[in-house]
Amino acid sequence: MNSTLVLIMGIVMIAVGLVFLRMLFSGRDAGAPRDLMEWAGTVLSVLLIVSAIALIVVGRQTQEVVDIGQQRQQVATAGSYQDVQIAVEAPEFTFANVKTGEEDRLSNYVGKVVILNFWATWCAPCLDEIPDLNRLQNTYPDDLAIISISDEDPALLRAFENQLALDTYSRVLPYGTDLPQPFTGAFVIRPASFVIDREGIVRRYLLGARDYDFFRGSVEPLITAQNG
Repeated sequence: MNSTLVLIMGIVMIAVGLVFLRMLFSGRDAGAPRDLMEWAGTVLSVLLIVSAIALIVVGRQTQEVVDIGQQRQQVATAGSYQDVQIAVEAPEFTFANVKTGEEDRLSNYVGKVVILNFWATWCAPCLDEIPDLNRLQNTYPDDLAIISISDEDPALLRAFENQLALDTYSRVLPYGTDLPQPFTGAFVIRPASFVIDREGIVRRYLLGARDYDFFRGSVEPLITAQNG
């Protein structure tokens, strides 16, 4: 629920509780409630006020958590793009099939050139990449595996794919998963992609959105060299 709405609800609840208390004790000297009806009204009014205060406090804490989460997950801007040549062995890690929930692992794709693409439905540049990645996957169906990994709710991802299909290998990890090196931080700024050769060696790190021609230029030498 929106934090502003929670705050308004809390203030209204406090005001209603105070009005009830004023109505109960107006027209007579202050003191303890005189009968069962006044006791019940007083207790309910106090509970309403206390509940409202608790609601406001919880709402503020929840908004702080949301704000921190949004700060930790960002979209790569043109000024932050990176293209780094590396040569490290890809560590094993597991993820789940978005549609079936079945466990999958990176080692299942050894023998193919792999693009690990870390994305999210809220990331506009990630969405721009999807048609290009779909096209690239269809260009090299036997030699290339593009693994699209998000940390969002699987139900949300399935609903999204009903609107914009992924021809890539759609996979999911739980939010907050610690990724092994060199993938650590891939969920912080998206999109982030890693190009892995057939032997399981990470060859390239790409931060920021790329188009079909760029991705094709990144994988084609690995595909043709090892086919030749």
